[in-house]
Amino acid sequence: MTVELAHPSTEPLASRSPTVTAHPRWWFLWTTPGRILTIGLILAALVIASAFATSTTINDRQQALTTVLNRTEPLAFAAGQLYTTLSVADAAAATAFIAGAEPRAVRQRYEQAITDAAVAVARASSGLTDEPLVQLLGRINARLAVYTGLVETARTNNRAGNPVGSSYLSEASSLMQQQILPDAQRLYEQTSARVDAETTASTRIPGPVILIVVGTLLFGAFANRWLAKRTRRRVNIGFVAGGLAVLIMLIWVGTALIISTSDSRSAKETAAESLKTVTTLAITAQQARADETLSLIRRGDENVRKQSYYQRIDQMQEQLARYLGTDNSIDKTNLADADALLNRWRAADDRITAYIAVGNYQAATQVALGVGEDDATPAFDKLDEALTNGIEQSRAQLRNEIVNARRVLSGATVGAAVLSIMAAIAVALGIWPRLSEYR
Repeated sequence: MTVELAHPSTEPLASRSPTVTAHPRWWFLWTTPGRILTIGLILAALVIASAFATSTTINDRQQALTTVLNRTEPLAFAAGQLYTTLSVADAAAATAFIAGAEPRAVRQRYEQAITDAAVAVARASSGLTDEPLVQLLGRINARLAVYTGLVETARTNNRAGNPVGSSYLSEASSLMQQQILPDAQRLYEQTSARVDAETTASTRIPGPVILIVVGTLLFGAFANRWLAKRTRRRVNIGFVAGGLAVLIMLIWVGTALIISTSDSRSAKETAAESLKTVTTLAITAQQARADETLSLIRRGDENVRKQSYYQRIDQMQEQLARYLGTDNSIDKTNLADADALLNRWRAADDRITAYIAVGNYQAATQVALGVGEDDATPAFDKLDEALTNGIEQSRAQLRNEIVNARRVLSGATVGAAVLSIMAAIAVALGIWPRLSEYR
């Protein structure tokens, strides 16, 4: 049997099964279920971003208000107390000197003022971190020691009947008026400026947060409309529930921020401004009292002192008129008679000036230290008491408004987190039934 072999070139080619083209990368994203899933993920991410931005803003504001309440405001108050008590000490030292017998009440007032100043220095030093302010406070403390030494030397010489005592007291007062008080004023102004700056920071409108939340709501509305067209279902319950959760979060947090901002602005524009104004009035009154009494010590230098005294009284009357004329000022009741007290004090000082002009220093001293209705001391003491009450009430309202601004934010962070989780879950529940339709 013969077997014929075919030539290789005549053999038929092996058949091959047709190749299936592989899907391009990310092909799933272009399918309807892929788009539904992508929209759901983007919407969930926006919800989480809204919650994060909202919580961060609330926490930042709470921390800022806590810093003002626990650190910045006490520091500014300590600086203000230092400024005020130093002025009180200077006025009391001069008053005690011209009294001759040094009344016990006046002496105790001076000693208490020095003690309060030392306490204020200690409180301020515990809150200062800036090196320039630390050096400024150190300089005040060092010069205060020199001042008290000069006052004690003046007191010793005065009790011994040595005329040189007036020179020591004049030198002490010059040190206080020209060096210590200006430094204390700078310290008070800079610490008060910090209170204003940090309080203002807590009133800024959170623009980025508003954009993120509004963007989330708009994208949710777009997603619901797109899904309705694709699935022929007008409303997606999950999307609607998620949108309501975000809307509730927006209303809740927005209301809390509005109330907090209102309290912070009131603290800055009303209480803080009132506190600064009344503190300035109290300091100016003490300085005017020192000018009045020193005119009885620095004989021959009365004109310079009287000019300074009248300038301070005029300044106080102008500040008081502006303060009482402002609608949102605090403690108008206690200060309603302040202008009348200033006029009584000025009238008494005119009598002092008249006695000094004829060389009757004994009568002038009696008017300066007397307790009659027409003397200087009752008018000054009543004015000082009213200003002290004004400082206390202004500070109390300042701290209360800051506390209220912080308290109203409490719970908003937790609420925003809970609502955002609910919104994300609602979005997931709204998408899952639509995805399950595609197998």
